[in-house]
Amino acid sequence: MHLILLGPPGAGKGTQAIALAERWQIPHISTGDILRQAIEDKTDLGIQARSHLEAGELVPDNVMMSLMRKRFAQPDMAKGWILDGFPRTLPQAKALDELLAIFQQPSPKVIYFEVTTGLLINRLMKMGRQDDTVDVIRRRIDIYQQETQPLIEYYEQRLCLTTINGNLPVAEVAHALSGLGEKETSGQASFIPSETEFDSLLAEAPLLVVDFTATWCGPCKLVAPLIDRLAGEYGTASAQTASAQGANAQQPVNIFKLDLDNNQAVAKRYGVKGIPTVMFFKGGELQETLVGVQTYEAYSEVVSKLSS
Repeated sequence: MHLILLGPPGAGKGTQAIALAERWQIPHISTGDILRQAIEDKTDLGIQARSHLEAGELVPDNVMMSLMRKRFAQPDMAKGWILDGFPRTLPQAKALDELLAIFQQPSPKVIYFEVTTGLLINRLMKMGRQDDTVDVIRRRIDIYQQETQPLIEYYEQRLCLTTINGNLPVAEVAHALSGLGEKETSGQASFIPSETEFDSLLAEAPLLVVDFTATWCGPCKLVAPLIDRLAGEYGTASAQTASAQGANAQQPVNIFKLDLDNNQAVAKRYGVKGIPTVMFFKGGELQETLVGVQTYEAYSEVVSKLSS
């Protein structure tokens, strides 16, 4: 599981992140914890971060990304992670995309905790920071929302954002989040982060389906849920069924999306001129291409034919 939890101060994302990380046995990454540890260890990055914090300034993106890169280089990040409150701005999100490509990590799911301002104020007042007043808290919330709105829109366009009602009690929010791990294993199509990972999949996967898409493409948004459905039927879940059925079962299929804007070299290699375009590969060779919005049955028919 690769998960980003976003939400304003007091939304409760930290509490949920700790619980989910324990359930899935993956790291919970809080930028506050990373900063505190770097400052305590008196690393070069920690010294830089401390100077900005003591001056009442935000830690610059380049310092934060350097700290994040060091964290992603640690072995425990390979099997999954939860980012708590990061990225906070659109530039950080784009820098994170580049970082994930470097480490060949899949695109994450993003959960946004939506909470009314009045409830946030009540929660934060109870937490009792010494300098907090209603006006100070309201200003913090306003700043967060102004900074984060472009980020929310960015992930909405990439079709990876889920909004959670953070007004609910902690237990009810936890219940709403409880199915995330099961959804991932049931087979939603993830994004291929880089040309390198595409080539690796092409070389290793007997059958590969790639949906060439883009965040600005309206028709792509109609195809995306069909590709997710395809992944659910023929991807991870069907692979487990095939294993149980033996040699006569259909081959499992690797089904992914690929962001055209971030992977133009792959699109150019295969002459992609219009999107949405879905390509079907077998044994590393392109077998069939469907351009435009097709029916689910059209995609399924090609997969069934190639996997039988």
